[in-house]
Amino acid sequence: MEDFTKGMTLLGINYALKLVQVFSNRSAGRSYNCPMKMIDGEWYFHFKKQMFKVADFTTELTSIFKG
Repeated sequence: MEDFTKGMTLLGINYALKLVQVFSNRSAGRSYNCPMKMIDGEWYFHFKKQMFKVADFTTELTSIFKG
């Protein structure tokens, strides 16, 4: 399976609705709303049939998502 993390950017994180908005250069510059899920105390989002850690795509200023 292709690695979609290259060219992928989180545009927004909606903690109340448990969604992230992802922008992907590899998908013709489209943006997607992806559901978030708490797994073992960390937030993950589902994108292109893969689960990604929200904390891996945020800065240290977004401490609410860091474990």
